[in-house]
Amino acid sequence: MTLATLLLALTPPIALGACIVAHVILSRTLPGLSRPRGIVLSVGAAAVAVVGLALFGPAERLAVGVGPLELAVVWLLTYVLLAYCYVIGFFNLGESARRIRLLIDLHLAGRRGLTLDEILSTYNARMIVDVRLQRMVSGGQVRERDGAYFTASRVMLTAARLLVWLKIAYFGSRTELGAPATTSGRAPR
Repeated sequence: MTLATLLLALTPPIALGACIVAHVILSRTLPGLSRPRGIVLSVGAAAVAVVGLALFGPAERLAVGVGPLELAVVWLLTYVLLAYCYVIGFFNLGESARRIRLLIDLHLAGRRGLTLDEILSTYNARMIVDVRLQRMVSGGQVRERDGAYFTASRVMLTAARLLVWLKIAYFGSRTELGAPATTSGRAPR
Protein backbone atom coordinates (compact mmCIF):
# COMPACT_ATOMS: atom_id res chain seq x y z
CA MET A 1 0.00 0.00 0.00
CA THR A 2 1.47 3.31 -1.08
CA LEU A 3 1.43 6.47 1.01
CA ALA A 4 -1.04 8.06 -1.42
CA THR A 5 -3.41 5.09 -1.07
CA LEU A 6 -3.13 5.23 2.72
CA LEU A 7 -3.86 8.96 2.76
CA LEU A 8 -6.86 8.46 0.51
CA ALA A 9 -8.15 5.67 2.75
CA LEU A 10 -7.82 8.00 5.74
CA THR A 11 -9.64 10.87 4.03
CA PRO A 12 -12.59 11.08 6.49
CA PRO A 13 -10.41 11.25 9.65
CA ILE A 14 -8.03 13.68 7.94
CA ALA A 15 -11.04 15.79 6.96
CA LEU A 16 -12.15 15.78 10.61
CA GLY A 17 -8.72 17.11 11.58
CA ALA A 18 -9.06 19.82 8.93
CA CYS A 19 -12.54 20.64 10.27
CA ILE A 20 -11.17 21.06 13.80
CA VAL A 21 -8.30 23.25 12.59
CA ALA A 22 -10.72 25.35 10.52
CA HIS A 23 -13.02 25.68 13.52
CA VAL A 24 -10.17 26.88 15.75
CA ILE A 25 -8.97 29.35 13.10
CA LEU A 26 -12.49 30.71 12.53
CA SER A 27 -13.09 31.04 16.28
CA ARG A 28 -9.82 32.90 16.83
CA THR A 29 -9.85 35.16 13.78
CA LEU A 30 -13.57 36.00 13.85
CA PRO A 31 -14.52 36.31 17.53
CA GLY A 32 -17.87 37.88 16.59
CA LEU A 33 -18.89 34.82 14.59
CA SER A 34 -21.62 32.88 16.39
CA ARG A 35 -20.59 29.47 17.66
CA PRO A 36 -23.21 27.55 15.66
CA ARG A 37 -22.23 29.37 12.46
CA GLY A 38 -18.54 28.61 13.08
CA ILE A 39 -19.36 24.93 13.50
CA VAL A 40 -21.50 24.84 10.35
CA LEU A 41 -18.81 26.61 8.29
CA SER A 42 -15.96 24.38 9.45
CA VAL A 43 -17.93 21.12 9.16
CA GLY A 44 -19.31 22.19 5.79
CA ALA A 45 -15.94 23.22 4.34
CA ALA A 46 -14.38 19.86 5.17
CA ALA A 47 -17.46 18.03 3.82
CA VAL A 48 -17.09 19.84 0.50
CA ALA A 49 -13.40 18.88 0.43
CA VAL A 50 -14.25 15.21 1.12
CA VAL A 51 -16.81 15.06 -1.68
CA GLY A 52 -14.54 16.99 -4.05
CA LEU A 53 -11.61 14.67 -3.41
CA ALA A 54 -13.78 11.59 -3.93
CA LEU A 55 -15.33 12.90 -7.14
CA PHE A 56 -12.36 14.69 -8.72
CA GLY A 57 -9.28 13.42 -6.90
CA PRO A 58 -6.98 10.49 -7.55
CA ALA A 59 -9.39 8.09 -5.82
CA GLU A 60 -9.44 5.58 -8.66
CA ARG A 61 -6.15 4.23 -7.29
CA LEU A 62 -7.77 3.47 -3.93
CA ALA A 63 -10.23 0.71 -4.73
CA VAL A 64 -11.02 -1.37 -7.75
CA GLY A 65 -14.68 -1.52 -8.66
CA VAL A 66 -15.73 1.49 -6.61
CA GLY A 67 -16.75 4.55 -8.56
CA PRO A 68 -16.21 8.13 -7.45
CA LEU A 69 -19.89 8.62 -6.58
CA GLU A 70 -19.99 5.57 -4.30
CA LEU A 71 -16.71 6.63 -2.71
CA ALA A 72 -18.08 10.15 -2.15
CA VAL A 73 -21.15 8.75 -0.39
CA VAL A 74 -19.13 6.44 1.87
CA TRP A 75 -16.53 9.08 2.71
CA LEU A 76 -19.19 11.73 3.31
CA LEU A 77 -21.21 9.49 5.63
CA THR A 78 -18.07 8.48 7.52
CA TYR A 79 -16.94 12.10 7.81
CA VAL A 80 -20.38 13.30 8.93
CA LEU A 81 -20.43 10.69 11.70
CA LEU A 82 -16.94 11.73 12.82
CA ALA A 83 -17.92 15.41 12.68
CA TYR A 84 -21.04 14.63 14.73
CA CYS A 85 -18.85 13.00 17.37
CA TYR A 86 -16.67 16.12 17.45
CA VAL A 87 -19.55 18.60 17.60
CA ILE A 88 -21.74 16.75 20.11
CA GLY A 89 -19.23 14.67 22.01
CA PHE A 90 -16.37 17.13 22.33
CA PHE A 91 -17.19 20.73 21.40
CA ASN A 92 -20.71 20.83 22.80
CA LEU A 93 -19.65 19.03 25.96
CA GLY A 94 -16.97 21.65 26.61
CA GLU A 95 -19.35 24.46 25.74
CA SER A 96 -22.23 23.52 27.95
CA ALA A 97 -21.15 21.19 30.72
CA ARG A 98 -20.91 23.07 34.02
CA ARG A 99 -19.05 20.16 35.59
CA ILE A 100 -16.18 20.54 33.16
CA ARG A 101 -16.01 24.30 33.63
CA LEU A 102 -16.17 23.90 37.42
CA LEU A 103 -13.37 21.33 37.36
CA ILE A 104 -11.24 23.67 35.26
CA ASP A 105 -11.93 26.59 37.64
CA LEU A 106 -11.05 24.45 40.66
CA HIS A 107 -7.86 23.30 38.97
CA LEU A 108 -6.90 26.89 38.10
CA ALA A 109 -7.49 27.96 41.70
CA GLY A 110 -4.69 25.58 42.69
CA ARG A 111 -3.94 24.84 46.32
CA ARG A 112 -6.08 27.77 47.46
CA GLY A 113 -9.24 26.17 46.08
CA LEU A 114 -12.55 27.99 45.86
CA THR A 115 -15.08 28.61 48.59
CA LEU A 116 -18.73 27.79 48.02
CA ASP A 117 -19.50 31.54 47.89
CA GLU A 118 -16.87 32.01 45.16
CA ILE A 119 -18.30 29.11 43.19
CA LEU A 120 -21.86 30.38 43.55
CA SER A 121 -20.85 33.89 42.47
CA THR A 122 -19.91 32.38 39.10
CA TYR A 123 -22.38 29.51 38.85
CA ASN A 124 -25.78 30.83 39.78
CA ALA A 125 -28.96 30.01 37.91
CA ARG A 126 -29.53 33.60 36.74
CA MET A 127 -26.06 33.86 35.23
CA ILE A 128 -26.38 30.48 33.52
CA VAL A 129 -29.75 31.38 31.98
CA ASP A 130 -28.48 34.84 30.94
CA VAL A 131 -25.42 33.33 29.21
CA ARG A 132 -27.50 30.65 27.47
CA LEU A 133 -30.08 33.18 26.26
CA GLN A 134 -27.37 35.52 24.99
CA ARG A 135 -25.73 32.65 23.07
CA MET A 136 -29.06 31.67 21.53
CA VAL A 137 -29.84 35.30 20.58
CA SER A 138 -26.38 35.84 19.03
CA GLY A 139 -26.64 32.48 17.25
CA GLY A 140 -30.00 33.39 15.72
CA GLN A 141 -31.92 30.61 17.48
CA VAL A 142 -33.90 32.99 19.71
CA ARG A 143 -34.94 36.61 19.32
CA GLU A 144 -35.85 39.13 22.01
CA ARG A 145 -38.62 41.69 21.57
CA ASP A 146 -39.93 43.98 24.31
CA GLY A 147 -38.39 41.87 27.06
CA ALA A 148 -39.89 38.59 25.78
CA TYR A 149 -37.97 35.80 24.03
CA PHE A 150 -39.20 33.86 20.98
CA THR A 151 -37.83 31.00 18.90
CA ALA A 152 -36.26 32.31 15.71
CA SER A 153 -34.96 29.12 14.10
CA ARG A 154 -36.73 25.84 13.54
CA VAL A 155 -33.40 24.05 13.11
CA MET A 156 -32.44 24.13 16.79
CA LEU A 157 -36.03 23.52 17.87
CA THR A 158 -36.09 20.40 15.72
CA ALA A 159 -32.75 19.29 17.19
CA ALA A 160 -34.07 19.88 20.71
CA ARG A 161 -37.18 17.81 19.96
CA LEU A 162 -34.97 15.03 18.59
CA LEU A 163 -32.92 15.06 21.79
CA VAL A 164 -36.09 14.85 23.89
CA TRP A 165 -37.21 11.90 21.79
CA LEU A 166 -33.82 10.21 22.26
CA LYS A 167 -33.98 10.76 26.03
CA ILE A 168 -37.44 9.20 26.12
CA ALA A 169 -36.18 6.29 24.01
CA TYR A 170 -33.05 5.72 26.10
CA PHE A 171 -34.15 6.66 29.60
CA GLY A 172 -37.92 6.30 29.47
CA SER A 173 -38.27 9.97 30.46
CA ARG A 174 -37.51 13.47 29.24
CA THR A 175 -34.56 13.71 31.64
CA GLU A 176 -32.05 11.22 32.94
CA LEU A 177 -33.42 11.60 36.47
CA GLY A 178 -37.08 12.29 35.71
CA ALA A 179 -40.15 10.15 36.04
CA PRO A 180 -40.96 7.81 33.16
CA ALA A 181 -42.74 9.44 30.24
CA THR A 182 -46.41 8.73 29.75
CA THR A 183 -47.84 7.42 26.50
CA SER A 184 -48.61 10.98 25.43
CA GLY A 185 -44.89 11.77 25.54
CA ARG A 186 -45.35 14.18 28.43
CA ALA A 187 -43.95 13.54 31.88
CA PRO A 188 -46.58 13.22 34.60
CA ARG A 189 -47.05 16.22 36.86
